[in-house]
Amino acid sequence: MTRVLFVEGRDETALRSFALELVRPWRLLARPEQGLFLLEVTQPGEETERAAAALASVRAWTFDVVGEHPGG
Repeated sequence: MTRVLFVEGRDETALRSFALELVRPWRLLARPEQGLFLLEVTQPGEETERAAAALASVRAWTFDVVGEHPGG
C-alpha cells in the first residue's frame, strides 16, 4: 500500500531543506496568495514521518492511498 506524507507550513526554506535530505520522491507545492507551502512525500517511512512531525511551525499528516485513477 502506498503512503503519502503531507507537511504544511509557511517557511518555504525550511520545507525545502527538509525535502532535500529525503531519498524518497517529493513535491513542494505553493499557495502564494496565502504564503502557504505543502510538501508531499511518497512512501516516507516512519522515521521521516516522525521527523516531519517534529519540525517547528508545521502540520503533518500521513495518508494511505486507497484509490487511484490511472491518469491520462
